[in-house]
Amino acid sequence: MKEILIICYAIFQLSACQSAKKEEANVASTASNSQTQLPAAEQKALQLAATALAGEATGFVSPDGKALEMTISNSATMEQEADLLPLHSSNAAWVFYKNLQNDKPSYEKIVVYAQLKDTTIAREYTLRELAMVKARVPTFEMAGKLLVAADYKGLYDLFDPAVMGFMQVKGLQEYCTQIEPQYGKPISVEFRGFSFNKTSAGKEFLSLAGPLRRQTKDTAFDIAVDLSKPDAKGSISALKFDY
Repeated sequence: MKEILIICYAIFQLSACQSAKKEEANVASTASNSQTQLPAAEQKALQLAATALAGEATGFVSPDGKALEMTISNSATMEQEADLLPLHSSNAAWVFYKNLQNDKPSYEKIVVYAQLKDTTIAREYTLRELAMVKARVPTFEMAGKLLVAADYKGLYDLFDPAVMGFMQVKGLQEYCTQIEPQYGKPISVEFRGFSFNKTSAGKEFLSLAGPLRRQTKDTAFDIAVDLSKPDAKGSISALKFDY
């Protein structure tokens, strides 16, 4: 009788243990799903952001519904260019945003956690800022095409006359071609990221940047756009070939 009781108790304990494990698994599954289950279109946009940085991405909408939080990890691009982490973070947010099918998501901002082996940085981008980037990327692409085509008059017209001062088209051409003996002529340009900057007087500028492919050695291509200028023409306040 005692042996029967021991066996019955053991079976009861095993059953209770299995039930507890099943319940724990269900709770864990529910918690995981609450964080990772995004609509199919947003899952696709998330994976495109990961692909852009040669890494992996996970994402979820924050409990308060105000932010889409994504983590980019195991990224070869970020590990190799850790000094450009803010640029890569902005690129992740941009790639996700531009691939959204829903133009008016419920959240207000995108938070990017760029995870390296020894550190993680967080950057926030509001949908308002990303909409401003979307409106100005064509200026970046236009400037890049004009540079590749060596159309310095067209490129000159994109600059703010107040910034250029006494510099004429020839001066801009000399500035753009002085590094060609070392790096070669430009071949193509690609947008890769952005940052917002403000002067002490409160004037807002948007920096748009990306790699400039050249015949010999690639450089960066970075322009600053005056956000107070509504059109592409006359909006560029600075151009440089590094980040």
